[in-house]
Amino acid sequence: MQRFTTLLLGLLILLTVLFGPVISETNAEEVDIKKGLVSYLKLNDTSSKIIDTVGQIQSENNGATFREDNIQFDGEDDFINLTNFNLKNLGQGSISLWFKVEDIPTQDAIRPLLYYGAKDPCTNMPDASNQGLIIEVAHDPMHFQSKNLYFTIFADGCEYPSFCFDSREPMQEKTWYHFVAVVGEDFNTGYLNGQEITNRRYNFGNARDSEFFEDAVKDEAFWIGKGYWDAKPMYFKGDIKNIRIYNRSLNKDEVQYIYQNDL
Repeated sequence: MQRFTTLLLGLLILLTVLFGPVISETNAEEVDIKKGLVSYLKLNDTSSKIIDTVGQIQSENNGATFREDNIQFDGEDDFINLTNFNLKNLGQGSISLWFKVEDIPTQDAIRPLLYYGAKDPCTNMPDASNQGLIIEVAHDPMHFQSKNLYFTIFADGCEYPSFCFDSREPMQEKTWYHFVAVVGEDFNTGYLNGQEITNRRYNFGNARDSEFFEDAVKDEAFWIGKGYWDAKPMYFKGDIKNIRIYNRSLNKDEVQYIYQNDL
């Protein structure tokens, strides 16, 4: 019996190494990914327009192409302009989204996934300053030829970020990723493909910071696939789908469940 238990434990360890932690059936039954969900932008072609199936966010499509289960952006001028949003009261929560970037610039540019903040760029600051919140891939020259994923908040206006972490590891082109940014009452973290980014790098702030939509100075614009870099508009090139915004911090089982069941 002891030998069987040892073999079973060894098998579980091997599976965890190869495939990551798996949610048990009991835990999966307890997961409720609708709890605290304030917006779900599915981004597919069911009706040739973006529908917020939970909240009241409306959208204007500026050239993005609807595909079977996602939206494709050309990197030139495509983006989604979201309107009728009400996120200013979210002091903590989570953002879940899927993306596949076709090419990642390594010089003076970014690939913005999600942007919330000012309509106009900051002209006194380089970088992606937007007086709000941004999720982006790439960050040169601040990080030389970086292809990392960044989650950043500008709570001090057109100044340096008040909070920012990156994945430390580069994203691969033409590869689907699932990212979740989580902000709790006295902590923050991020998950990539169901696993917590434990080696994330804090460029501003630290793991105890709690900043979210509520901390944005401006709430004028909410875009998918568009942002600013050094006061110039930048656009995402690739595919994005299934954006979820929560008013609470998701736990690791919930993140794993979305990652395993959301494709």
